[in-house]
Amino acid sequence: MVQPEIVKFNPMFDGSTWGLIAVILTVCLWPVFLDASWLMVLFLLLCAALCLIPFFSIRYEIDGNDLVVYAFWRPSRFPISKIKEIKHTKSLLSAPATSLTKRIAIYFTDKKVMKGTLPLIISPANQDVFFEVLHSINPDIVIK
Repeated sequence: MVQPEIVKFNPMFDGSTWGLIAVILTVCLWPVFLDASWLMVLFLLLCAALCLIPFFSIRYEIDGNDLVVYAFWRPSRFPISKIKEIKHTKSLLSAPATSLTKRIAIYFTDKKVMKGTLPLIISPANQDVFFEVLHSINPDIVIK
């Protein structure tokens, strides 16, 4: 039996992502310049790390017939056979997507996949290849 190939995709880090990271670091570390207490520095570094962990814990994989989305290093599996449509979106819905401007929304044929009607919003770095791989597994996917 042949093991299916796993195709990995990194999340997209664009200007919006780096801008948000800069804002988080500025807000968390600005008080360090006002009061140089070691306890405060340690606490604020911990706060900054906790705010930045989500950005670096996201990744995407296509494993056989499943789209696997890792957020906080915890995998969620979505069947590619149930994907009906993919389109670009600028929605700011909470999602395992690092980019704020180059996101894609994935809609499923079965509401049970997402436990509702909201789409899965992600931001893989190489979206053209991502679309090709998904479309090669499920040619019925409509890409808008």
